[in-house]
Amino acid sequence: MSNVVRLGQYMTPDWAALELVARYFADLGAGDHVIEPSCGRGAFLRAVPRGVSAIGVEIDPDLADFAQRSSGRPVIVGDFRMVDLPATPTAIIGNPPFRKRTVDEFLDRAWHLLPDEGRVGFVLPAFVLQTANTIDDYAERWSIRQDMLPRNLFERLSHPLCFAMFTKGRARGLVGFALYHELAAVNRLQARYRALLAEGEGSVWAAVTRAALEALGGTASLQRLYREIEGHRPTSNPFWQAKVRQTLQRIAIRVGEAEWSLEPEAIAA
Repeated sequence: MSNVVRLGQYMTPDWAALELVARYFADLGAGDHVIEPSCGRGAFLRAVPRGVSAIGVEIDPDLADFAQRSSGRPVIVGDFRMVDLPATPTAIIGNPPFRKRTVDEFLDRAWHLLPDEGRVGFVLPAFVLQTANTIDDYAERWSIRQDMLPRNLFERLSHPLCFAMFTKGRARGLVGFALYHELAAVNRLQARYRALLAEGEGSVWAAVTRAALEALGGTASLQRLYREIEGHRPTSNPFWQAKVRQTLQRIAIRVGEAEWSLEPEAIAA
């Protein structure tokens, strides 16, 4: 079969699957169990070392049959998002359909299947990872690393490509991302002070300062407040820090030498 698109998925060349498994999953061993979701022709099934247990899932029966015969691995015909699986995976590797909603749903299923420190490695179009809010949401569950891939890995592909590693665990981190958390925080803060103004807050500065305190858990030092507000303050007033201090006198209570807190009922509201 040629490198064609089936159901929104570009088929991974065998040599690329081998290189990606060797680069990102070199530590796979006999205790691991790998799933290739939407396995297509089974390139990643063939790339997983023979001593490592692996199965595929594929919604297209013809592709599933090809993947099973060519890899010697079992392939389940079905939708990875809902199919029953015979074992708990420790790694999920593949090239899901290039639709953001499908990627989100695959990652959600993967998170529920994997144990702590379980990993997902996906070939993805870069647009899936390009908005701050998306990465902020993913980072609630995963540590994420991304590396660029050549777009012409697939013929006639118009999207930039990346290989993204998602690791489930208590530790959180982003590698290959800059300003994502920061922009998401700015967007949240701006949305909150717009909402406060709509709810009747009489002053833009009061709305900004209250929203910043809420974002910081209700209590914060002046320096933390300044950092939270810097970059998206509502005016270019060079004396804006003094304006913040003045506003705090009206909307918050002092709880330390340089710490301020919203009233508990204000935080709950």
